[in-house]
Amino acid sequence: AEEHGCGKTFMTREGVFDELDAALTWHPGDSNSVWGISSLANRHIHFHFEGKTAHAAAAPQLGRSALDACELMNVGVNYLREHIIPEARIHYAYLDVGGDAPNVVQGTATTYYMIRAPKIKQVLELCERVFDIARGAALMTGTEVSWEIKQGLCDYIPNKTLSELAAQCMAEVGAPAFDEADYQLARQFRATLTEREQAAPAALVKAFGAKKAQEIADGGLCNVVLPYVHMPEIAMPGSTDVGDVSYAVPTAQMGMATAAIGTGAHTWQMTAQVGSSIGHKGMLAVGKALALTAVRLFQDPSIIERAKEEHKQNAPEGYLCPVPDDVKPSL
Repeated sequence: AEEHGCGKTFMTREGVFDELDAALTWHPGDSNSVWGISSLANRHIHFHFEGKTAHAAAAPQLGRSALDACELMNVGVNYLREHIIPEARIHYAYLDVGGDAPNVVQGTATTYYMIRAPKIKQVLELCERVFDIARGAALMTGTEVSWEIKQGLCDYIPNKTLSELAAQCMAEVGAPAFDEADYQLARQFRATLTEREQAAPAALVKAFGAKKAQEIADGGLCNVVLPYVHMPEIAMPGSTDVGDVSYAVPTAQMGMATAAIGTGAHTWQMTAQVGSSIGHKGMLAVGKALALTAVRLFQDPSIIERAKEEHKQNAPEGYLCPVPDDVKPSL
């Protein structure tokens, strides 16, 4: 729902968050901190090519290969990669290759592109260049092309005013109340990680030094709250629909340990641990930190006003929705 379903993208487009003063959220992970970095914006697009089938040996001249069009599009996009900003990413996969018979000219083929960049405006501009390449591939092969924008996500804009308050509240609440059984379980999971994943994370090293950071990592679980670092110019190599909310309203996002240090987000280890007492205690701790942050906002409305002023500077053009109005959620 967060990354592939893009639920909050459609909610933001429909105005669900327009009347909010602020948005507070969290994400499970392997450490305790408030996000001070951004995320990558993206768009998901299906390109459908339609040609004409024919026998590839007896009458290839009568065929127009949709698969050839996909191949040529991929070649064109590959050349495009040299001439885009280095932070952008273009991924693709085949959804339809026109069948499994090589002696038939493929009449249909579909390729799925995912286009990412640090800012949604950059994604939208890059998409136009990819659309031109798709048109060119169709022209070269005598086929027809159409595309569906399936979903998309904006980059996350951390609101410094809200995030600093959230970090203060998280520090007051403290790290999750893990016990020795939790640490033992976490160390068992860490034993399944790669050597690189078992190394102390850079954020821990920066905050506590290499020796102390490795001691915390070897213990299995993050039992400290990291200081807030505001670096919105840095985008993590992933995407979240919280980014769309952050374009509409001042937003802060917490991260709380629900798994052993070094656990990747989309792994079987993360899946297993969030259902354990480790994940449960992380959820309870972040719930307290979120609640305390909300209480402080009610107690001091001036923080909201400062957050709103900052938001105007961070998103002067307002919300740039990555999906057209006629696109519905993929259910």
